[in-house]
Amino acid sequence: MSVAYTKDEIVSASRAARSFGKVLADLKERRKRRVAIAKNNELEAVILPIEDYETMAEAMAVMEHVEIYRLVQERKRKGTGKRTSLDALLRKERLAV
Repeated sequence: MSVAYTKDEIVSASRAARSFGKVLADLKERRKRRVAIAKNNELEAVILPIEDYETMAEAMAVMEHVEIYRLVQERKRKGTGKRTSLDALLRKERLAV
C-alpha cells in the first residue's frame, strides 16, 4: 500500500533534528496531520500525534482479533477434527507477538 504525502508533510531528517520542537508543536496543534521523515531522498519514518497512533494501534488489535475469529470459523466449517493449541495457530498464521 502506498501513501501519498504532501510537500509540506515531508521533512528531511537533518531539518527534523534541528527543529524537532517545531515538528512536535505542528503535530500537537494540528497544523500538520503527520510528518514524513526523509533521509537521502527516501522516506524513512512518519511521526503522528499520539492520539492518531493509539487509534491505529487499537484498529490493528481489532483486525488481529477479526482474523483469528475468521480462522477459527473456517476451521470449524472444515470440520477436520484436528485440534491445535492457540499458540501453535498464532505462530502458523504469523500472528504471534
